[in-house]
Amino acid sequence: MANLLNQQNVRSSLAELVGTFFLTLAALLSGTPYAVGLTLAVFVYAIGDVSGSHINPAVTVGLLINRSIALITGLFYIVAQIVGALLARLVGGLMANVAVDYPTAGVLGEFFGFGILMLSIVAVYEKNVPKSGSGVAIGAALAAGLLTTQGILNPAIAIAMGQTISPGTWAPLLSGVIFTILFRFLANKKPIPPGA
Repeated sequence: MANLLNQQNVRSSLAELVGTFFLTLAALLSGTPYAVGLTLAVFVYAIGDVSGSHINPAVTVGLLINRSIALITGLFYIVAQIVGALLARLVGGLMANVAVDYPTAGVLGEFFGFGILMLSIVAVYEKNVPKSGSGVAIGAALAAGLLTTQGILNPAIAIAMGQTISPGTWAPLLSGVIFTILFRFLANKKPIPPGA
């Protein structure tokens, strides 16, 4: 157990919590995809070297499929992301009137909107995008996905927005898996062996 709670897991999970907190605040309070995309871009640069700046459970699932992170790290991240989003909901309610819940884009909107973001993220992780441009690429991909679909595109934020059992939670998770595999196919990466 002590090995699981090593300093790196604690630091990176805390970075995920903080990043998801601010991303959720932007989504709850700004009312514009541009603010959410810019917030993500900022945190890619701010905490990218600490945790990879997933700040989205669907990103973490996609990167688990890509074998970019360890399973235990991914589980810590997902818990931290959900806690960060729920804390943002609480704090956001103290700052302004937030809606009881928010609409999702539906299955296809959440699936394809998140797919835009996942392709960009895997490209960054596979070093197809220069590190200096990673925040711009990922933030722009999120803004494009949000503008195109009017979706939530983040299961942690969907939970904070009252959409716990909706396409806003599960469609991005499925999209993370599918678009990671699609990227690997398009980039001619070796397939991931079953059970490996």
